[in-house]
Amino acid sequence: MKKFFAKTVMLVFLFLCCSFQFLPAQQNPAYEENKFQRTELQRYSRLSQLAKELSLGQEGFDVTYYKLDLRVTTSPNGLRGSVTMIATGIVDNLASITLDLMNTMVVDSVLVGGARVPVTQQTSTINISLNRSYNRGEKFAAIVYYHGVPGSSGFGSFAFGTAPSGSPWIWTLSEPYGAKDWWPSKDHPSDKADSVDVWITCDQNLKVGSQGKLVATVNNNDGTATYKWQHRYPIATYLVSIAAANYTAFSYWFRYSPTDSMEILNYVLPERAAEAQQQNQLPLTAGMLGIYSNLYGLYPFIKEKYGHSHFGWGGGMEHQTMTSLGGFSESLVAHELAHQWFGDMITMKTWPDIWLNEGFATYSVALYLEKKYNQETYWSYMNNQLQAARSANGSIYVRDTSSVGNLFKGNLVYSKGATVLHMLRHVLGDSVFFRAIKRYATNSRYRFNVASTEDFRAECEAESGKNLSYFFNEWIYGENYPRYKLEWSSVKKGAIYSVTMTINQTTNTTSPSFFTMPMDFRITGTFLDTTLTLLNNSQNQLFTFTLSKEPTSVSLDPAGWILKDVPNGSGTSPIPTSYELYQNYPNPFNPGTAIGFDLPQRSVVTIKIYDALGREVTTLLNERREAGYHEVKWNPSSNTSGIYFCRLFIDDKPFQVRKMIFLR
Repeated sequence: MKKFFAKTVMLVFLFLCCSFQFLPAQQNPAYEENKFQRTELQRYSRLSQLAKELSLGQEGFDVTYYKLDLRVTTSPNGLRGSVTMIATGIVDNLASITLDLMNTMVVDSVLVGGARVPVTQQTSTINISLNRSYNRGEKFAAIVYYHGVPGSSGFGSFAFGTAPSGSPWIWTLSEPYGAKDWWPSKDHPSDKADSVDVWITCDQNLKVGSQGKLVATVNNNDGTATYKWQHRYPIATYLVSIAAANYTAFSYWFRYSPTDSMEILNYVLPERAAEAQQQNQLPLTAGMLGIYSNLYGLYPFIKEKYGHSHFGWGGGMEHQTMTSLGGFSESLVAHELAHQWFGDMITMKTWPDIWLNEGFATYSVALYLEKKYNQETYWSYMNNQLQAARSANGSIYVRDTSSVGNLFKGNLVYSKGATVLHMLRHVLGDSVFFRAIKRYATNSRYRFNVASTEDFRAECEAESGKNLSYFFNEWIYGENYPRYKLEWSSVKKGAIYSVTMTINQTTNTTSPSFFTMPMDFRITGTFLDTTLTLLNNSQNQLFTFTLSKEPTSVSLDPAGWILKDVPNGSGTSPIPTSYELYQNYPNPFNPGTAIGFDLPQRSVVTIKIYDALGREVTTLLNERREAGYHEVKWNPSSNTSGIYFCRLFIDDKPFQVRKMIFLR
């Protein structure tokens, strides 16, 4: 999806990332990704409330075709013309329908079946009385004639701009639901039209880019020309676009077989054409198409084209077959191209599933870098995504869609979405993971259709033979990530060494209370270097095993496959030899704090909180715990500010006290 930036955000982010190692042969891709992620949210935060569901009156018909026949003027700015919609009734006795259109666009008339019919225009919809009642399976055609100056929700939808040369520069950007700012439609991703024609009449000095193939350019002999674009693949309304300027056009070719090739068409402002054609810029697109086609199946719109239209934002938007780009960095081009599979060919079924678009495109950049360069480049990129994901709040499956900003949180939907796929790769193993992704991308149920998170999960389970409910429940529908504490000891018993490991994890959430994950442990010593994979499926867990050599160190998830925090970097330490109550963190605190303690052996532990007068406030813990490090949380929502004391009891005997400060 698109990425936008502001200079201030870019400078702040550059400062924060100044220690990131720049990669040879390309711009730092992780920096480019996050620069745009951070500012994309600014764009969407200004949009109006998300249309989560179909508008009333849209449940009874399925759209199969749109034709946009529009005239764009820039002196004055305006848009007029018609949109033809062909649809099929999916209920009986369908007598009226509703289309989405903002009332800044004035409806002149509507024809259904060749007859003029009554229409009522509301703030964001038009209600159309059909010429008769239609039954299930019957087709009908509606033509809406309208005019006006299109609105521009947030920073997009429809923009009248000016190129640096002073000539007109016009573009659209309709995601998530801005199509209704400039053309009438059933504006919801669940209803893809089977095909679309986009005819744009404008100043003959401009070129117009859009979906599919340019089948005709007509000189109207009045200073205008009509560009006729034809697209014969299913498409969601938010992926329909136009971009018009005095573009320089140039093409590359994707040779996908010894005898076949497809055009990669680029429309770029003359001032930027040389830059866009430099190495590490648009010429890399052909190689990207080859890599993604190997991973996900052949480029889905191979009978038409792929291309780019230069537009006036500093990022990109994955308009079907012709991405809109404001910049030309390698990672941005790769991100938007990946959307042609995930977002365009397979569109999320509902907006809460948007990670299936953005998480997949973000992770695809990592896979592209790995295939084109090396694993080091993959890990540099993914380590940046893991770091960003640690700042994510909420679940990747966006439950609260009343705020559009929730849908496009860079740390959550993009970075954590990519991180989930990174972790799933390790859980399944490379061969199964890549087969599962390709199975999902090539399944005829989802190709040129829509899919949900559960659809993707089903494909992964079918390919792997594993029940992945735990993984999706905690990482997609759950929140946060685990903080691990690993402690270990070894005892020589004859010729072998008995090793004991305890794992404690905290999540700072009840959803989930702990993360079940297969986890790698690297164990080293003199003439010893081995990795064990164990399933951590409880909050506090004990593992025992034997080795023929003495271990000197144990590392938890040494490669970095899991989104996590660990104390002291490695997450490992010997099992404690004494009881210890640690100072809570943070301190002072609001709203909550964590209290850690060490146990040298299995013990009954009680932790109580007292106020400054010595009155007992609450008992946080009273149960038997295994040896090792543990943590409990305290969130004193109903208490007043002040000094409190935390006391640790071992086997009912008072042991240690720590002072805490709560600030409301």
